Amino acid sequence: MSNTQTIVTTTTGNQVGLSNIKQIQNELSSELNDLKASMKLKDSEIERLNQEISNLQTLVQIESLKTELANLKMLASKRKTQNK
Repeated sequence: MSNTQTIVTTTTGNQVGLSNIKQIQNELSSELNDLKASMKLKDSEIERLNQEISNLQTLVQIESLKTELANLKMLASKRKTQNK
């Protein structure tokens, strides 16, 4: 008698050896670990991009304030000129 244990699947009636199941389980575990690592990289990339977006929004706000300040200075200069 063989030392290999088998399991009969309920859907197809095929026999699958426990060693095959272990091999498939190991392959799936490896794929799962790869996916987890990939997700960590994606999460890290998303976080980096969110920080870059935040920095760009800050720069846009700064430029907007600079423009507003320049416009106010120009208005103040025109008023000074008109009052003379």
